[in-house]
Amino acid sequence: MKKLSILIFILLLFSIANIAIAADDFTQQRPIDIVYFYGDGCPHCAKLEAFLEEIKPNYNLNIVSYEVYSNQTNRDLAEKMAVEYKETFRGVPMTFIGDEIFIGFSDAIGKQIESKIKQCELACCDSPLDKVKVCQQQDTKKEALTILSVMALAFADSINPCAFAILLMVLVALFAQDPTKKKNILLGGLAFCLSIFITYLIYGLIIIQLFKFAKDYFTAAAPYINGALAVFAIILGLVNIKDYIKYKSGTFGTEMPMSMRPIAKSVISAITKPVGAFIIGVFVSLFLLPCSIGPYIVAGQRLSELSFFSIAPWLIFYNIIFILPMVAITLLVYWGYSTVNNISGWKESHVRMMHLISGLTLVIMGIGVLLGWF
Repeated sequence: MKKLSILIFILLLFSIANIAIAADDFTQQRPIDIVYFYGDGCPHCAKLEAFLEEIKPNYNLNIVSYEVYSNQTNRDLAEKMAVEYKETFRGVPMTFIGDEIFIGFSDAIGKQIESKIKQCELACCDSPLDKVKVCQQQDTKKEALTILSVMALAFADSINPCAFAILLMVLVALFAQDPTKKKNILLGGLAFCLSIFITYLIYGLIIIQLFKFAKDYFTAAAPYINGALAVFAIILGLVNIKDYIKYKSGTFGTEMPMSMRPIAKSVISAITKPVGAFIIGVFVSLFLLPCSIGPYIVAGQRLSELSFFSIAPWLIFYNIIFILPMVAITLLVYWGYSTVNNISGWKESHVRMMHLISGLTLVIMGIGVLLGWF
């Protein structure tokens, strides 16, 4: 029994020693996170960077830097982190290691920084970014802005006269087959809306993948792409506003071009059954693209910033809003609250106002992107 107790005691000491060694190895192997903020052209910032590069081979460091002179988002992050460290943002360079902050740089501050690094080698130091939970804040902000921007763009797209005109052609074709079969008109209209919904989901995925490809392979151009799309949204909005001031039917980008209308009408007139409405809807969606793709491209760029599995719900949300007016028109005709002719007349009398609302929405969105609101 005594020998067994001695053996157990030896095994216990051995286990404790192994745990201590493993903990020490973890402390030494875990990178020490250093976060610093700098400004382009700042001489003290350059000295800090040179100092960190000099000592980096001696330690296991993970250095993250943020430029604040030309990047307002980085400056906001610097201010938040300073507050978490019971400080105020007083300029750069500003360095965070573990639970300490170092403002400015000199030989004395360099010694303090290296001393703190050595402390973190002996006792594990958390990443300074953990204090502000930057990733969680960015995801929350990104999600909130995505809701607002996607809703606005989908709304601008949904009141497009072009989409109304094509649906009305479909309903007229179905009504011409047999005015007494209102069920066929309902099913045909809904089948057409479903077809547009599905095909536009596919178009959306293609647009988003193109933006993701550009982001992955042309990283340096990403800010310029965002700016270009913001300008594109503003221009498209101004074209819509122009159509309010001086309306011209068939303006490219806001309505179906006049050259496409006879082809679309000929194709749609062949619809005889709901199944045909669905099949032809796939083809007719191509005629919708010239007058509705603008807001969709801008929305696609916004959605491309999200993770792959987060994209599908947003695309579905966008396209539900996009087809809602078409679904509403179909139901109004089926329930007898209105006729195709009445809705067509309403569209013609309000077409300029529809362009104005769509145009203002796009201009505000574009300006918001340029100013960082979205």
